[in-house]
Amino acid sequence: MYFKEEVKESSDEYMRTYNVMRLGDIAFEGNKSKNYSHGRFVENTIGDGIVSHVFDVFRPTTSYDLLFWKYLINNEGVMGRIMARCTNASTMMTNLVASDFLKEKILVPSLKEQKKIGAYFDSLDHLITLHQRQTDFYKKPNFYFISS
Repeated sequence: MYFKEEVKESSDEYMRTYNVMRLGDIAFEGNKSKNYSHGRFVENTIGDGIVSHVFDVFRPTTSYDLLFWKYLINNEGVMGRIMARCTNASTMMTNLVASDFLKEKILVPSLKEQKKIGAYFDSLDHLITLHQRQTDFYKKPNFYFISS
């Protein structure tokens, strides 16, 4: 998820078709991929904005940890079965049946435990990213020999 820098002027009528997406909201993206066979959810971790009407947007109704849910909603082992029950396949994407999705239940730890788990996975992500950068650094030559 990212903020789009360029702004195109649109009519007020067209802008009414957009959904407001606040920090912590999740949107359903129906594109299938090798990692997400029924589409996936994307959590807004960057700030308030708007998103196209083609995305269903959901807002939490209770307290939760942003990082914990960022990782949980992208866990195909947890969400894959739910998505299989709550989506309809179309030619290029899957469509979420929001009424079915909102009936689903997921067991989650307490807020205190969510914070610990979310922080753990976030540090693990940063560690992996750092390791990948170091590996990429060592794969590329840092100097060159010139023969005379």
